[in-house]
Amino acid sequence: MKVNVRAYSLFSEIIRDGVVEINDYSTVKDLIEMLLGGLEYRGVTPIVFVNKEKAGLDRVLRDGDEVILTPPFSGG
Repeated sequence: MKVNVRAYSLFSEIIRDGVVEINDYSTVKDLIEMLLGGLEYRGVTPIVFVNKEKAGLDRVLRDGDEVILTPPFSGG
């Protein structure tokens, strides 16, 4: 199946935006490990949104989902 991935900030250094082919019943964790080679990059674990909703590592992805990876952020 295919999901659309968008990466921001430091994650865009190693992940190209676009369509990614993954196995059926893949989870957010499976996708992150495939894209980053682990659950973090340069010591930062991504916050993940699926279809504009924050998603946990155990969320099962579906064909056509939009997945956004972004580092934690803060501001004032």
